[in-house]
Amino acid sequence: MGRKSAVDRLPKKLRDKLLEMLRDPACTQARIIEAINAEAGEKTLSAGSLCRFAQKQRAFELDALRARSIAESFIEAHGDGTRNKIGKLVNEQIRVAAYDLMLDIRKIREEPEIDAKAITDILLKVSKTLRETEQAEKLNAERSAGIRKDALADAEQAVEKGCAKAGVTAEAMGIIKKQFIGL
Repeated sequence: MGRKSAVDRLPKKLRDKLLEMLRDPACTQARIIEAINAEAGEKTLSAGSLCRFAQKQRAFELDALRARSIAESFIEAHGDGTRNKIGKLVNEQIRVAAYDLMLDIRKIREEPEIDAKAITDILLKVSKTLRETEQAEKLNAERSAGIRKDALADAEQAVEKGCAKAGVTAEAMGIIKKQFIGL
C-alpha cells in the first residue's frame, strides 16, 4: 500500500481546519498552506499536495451533490414512498458494476503492472459489498413489513375502541375493518 498523502498525515485538528478553509471561497490555497504550516510549526503541506487533495475533495463533493440531486428529483417525480426504491436502484447498480468487473477481469489480468493480489482484493471487496447490500435490502424489507403490521394492529385496535364507544355492531365493525384496514 502506498504512503499516505500529506493531508492524510495531518493531525485531525489541522485536517479539520484545512477542510473548513477549503470550503471558504475567500481563502486562497496559498493562505491555507501558510496557516496549516504555521500551526503545525513546520512545512507539512505543499502546494501540490493541497491542490491534489482539493481536486479530490471537489470531485467527491460534486459526485455527492449529483447523487443527492438525482435522488431528490426521483422522489419529487415519484413521491416520497420511493426512498426504498432508490436503495434498490443503488443495489442494482452495484450488481451491474460487479458484473462488468467480472467481464473485464481477463483484460485486467493481462496488464503487466497490475498485481494479481490487488485484483483478488478488489473482487473480495466487491463480493462483500454485494453480500452487505443484499442483507441490508432484506433487513429493510423485514422492517417495512413489521412497521406495516404494527400500524395495521394499531388501526384495528382504534377501530374496535371507536366502534365499541359508538355502539356499532360486530357485523358493522367487521365491514369497517375490511373497508378501511383491509382486515
